Amino acid sequence: KLKRITKGVYSTSDDLFSVASNIYYPSYISFLTASYLYGFTETIPIRVYIVTSKLHKAIEFMGYTIEFIPLSSVWGYHKEEKEKHIMFIADIEKLMIDAFLRPDKMGNFIEIENVFRMAEKVDENKIIEYLKKINSEIISRKVGYMLEKHKGIDIYEKIEISRNYYYLNPFKKGNKIDKKWRMFI
Repeated sequence: KLKRITKGVYSTSDDLFSVASNIYYPSYISFLTASYLYGFTETIPIRVYIVTSKLHKAIEFMGYTIEFIPLSSVWGYHKEEKEKHIMFIADIEKLMIDAFLRPDKMGNFIEIENVFRMAEKVDENKIIEYLKKINSEIISRKVGYMLEKHKGIDIYEKIEISRNYYYLNPFKKGNKIDKKWRMFI
């Protein structure tokens, strides 16, 4: 019953997401994998993306690749229990931020938009708190624009906006301008 995950790490569980999010501490499921678990995408991921504080080598487990993405912001996640298996997954608000921190791990811009469009509940106070912790104007403006567009949540007055203009879509340069958020969309 004992399965070898990696050198010195074994598990009796065969729940991929539980195993993946418990190999290193602290860590949590994010990006396209979390989007899939929340039901925001129909794309079935072949890679399980785990946010960690340090870089670790990818691991092959049960036909999937578990990829560890180092971020300095390893917070904004919670524990979920499913059929006696415990996994750690990004809060929806943190997933919105992570999606713009590493858009390459979301796949494309449609997948990023799906998170904002399909999220049922977004805690405005939590997202503002998280954006202040990240302390990135460009991430704050991108998240703010998407929240206003898809959820009708306007955080414009609660974040700092400089005179610079940024591209919203990290995969394609937009040519329309949103003057309020100073974004090329």
